[in-house]
Amino acid sequence: MSDSQEYITVCQLMRTHGVKGYIKAMPLTHDITRHKSLKDVRLKKTNGEELDLRIEDSKQANDIWLLKFEGYDTPESLAHFVNGDVMIPESERLPAPEGEYYIDDLEGFRVHTEDGKDIGEVLEVQELPTVNAFNIKFDDAFKSEFSAKSILAPWIDDCVLDIDEDGEFIVCDAAYLKALCPEDHSAEAGFESRGEA
Repeated sequence: MSDSQEYITVCQLMRTHGVKGYIKAMPLTHDITRHKSLKDVRLKKTNGEELDLRIEDSKQANDIWLLKFEGYDTPESLAHFVNGDVMIPESERLPAPEGEYYIDDLEGFRVHTEDGKDIGEVLEVQELPTVNAFNIKFDDAFKSEFSAKSILAPWIDDCVLDIDEDGEFIVCDAAYLKALCPEDHSAEAGFESRGEA
């Protein structure tokens, strides 16, 4: 596998299973049968070391995969794989299901308001414990109206009204965004900020 490629994680290894060299894996994909088409993969171990492996066999047990790597035939040989990430080249990633999105695909999208104004850019999408959120940076022309600092806008229906994959922009409720912005418009009021107390 070429090192110039970007890789994505398709599952995380758990603990060994049985005595024949299988290891349990938690799928990180919407397609639970994805293990059947995995062959050459890259393992990123917990110490950061990466290793190219070939999957010799795979099975599904409820929501867990059982993977067997070529050349690793005992539980002991797999001990240093536990908690590692199994990755594939991004070029092999399955398309997202209709109406769903891969989070990293939305980075760099423009941010529009419901009336069509192009006000900023999605810097990244963050996975928070309760909700995913768009880290939005406003263009200079809109910093006084919204915020000079980037904000986290929750990926909920009240805030994010639409996602246009073809046009590469998201549509947000302007009033909702303004409510998220810190009160840092002191320059508009004609006095200088004294900084934090």
